Amino acid sequence: MMDDAVAVIILEKIENILESNGIETIIGETDVGFCFSKLNEVDIFYIIDSTNYGNLPGTITFKSLDDIKKNGWQSKSIHSLGLLELIDMYKIDIKGYFIGIEIAKIDINIGLSNVIYGKIEYISKKILSFIL
Repeated sequence: MMDDAVAVIILEKIENILESNGIETIIGETDVGFCFSKLNEVDIFYIIDSTNYGNLPGTITFKSLDDIKKNGWQSKSIHSLGLLELIDMYKIDIKGYFIGIEIAKIDINIGLSNVIYGKIEYISKKILSFIL
């Protein structure tokens, strides 16, 4: 689905760095149930997904999960919306952040759009800087 896969590509790129700093990475893709089963009220979570907020492609949005809760879990993310709704439904008090990566194009195609592909290094560094 083209740019919809950007979060997976970024996580695969930074996974070793995160894990060498003691941060487990879980790549759940569309398996919201699996992701939900990994949540708890002790750890800090960083939910990374593609977004379509109308910003410039490659824009990274950082939102605390507490702020998202206050605004009613409204998200234009394809996968995280279900996860955030489950968190709200089951009243799990998780700590963490939603990190959204603005897409350029969703299409039936393999690989990223040229715009997003050209920003992979920048996006990876910004996300690592935020998490670490």
